[in-house]
Amino acid sequence: MVKLQPLEFIDCLIDSPDFRENLNKHEKELEKTSQQIKRIIKEIKDLLAAAKSLSRAQRTLSKSLKEFNFECIGSTQTDDEQVIADSLKQFSKLISSIEEERDNMSVSNGNGSGHSCDRDW
Repeated sequence: MVKLQPLEFIDCLIDSPDFRENLNKHEKELEKTSQQIKRIIKEIKDLLAAAKSLSRAQRTLSKSLKEFNFECIGSTQTDDEQVIADSLKQFSKLISSIEEERDNMSVSNGNGSGHSCDRDW
């Protein structure tokens, strides 16, 4: 942690070499802080993009599970085939419910618009 000396207005009027050095330290620290904020914003944007990609993949999986069908050998599905198909459909519903709730949370927090991290820092 950098310990900066305060910038005093009277020192500004005198414009001494010590004041200039102190001012330079403040400017460097501000630039460092600005770069860290930009990095954090980029990481948040990357995280949000990854979350959207994950959501799309989960929705695709949910759809595939819902549409899964066994080809019957004979006229009807076996009990095991019915249990498996029903389980996959239930899992599909669970994934869909999770994604719907994720959408609801995103909208209620204002993150659905995409504007929260679009500010130019």
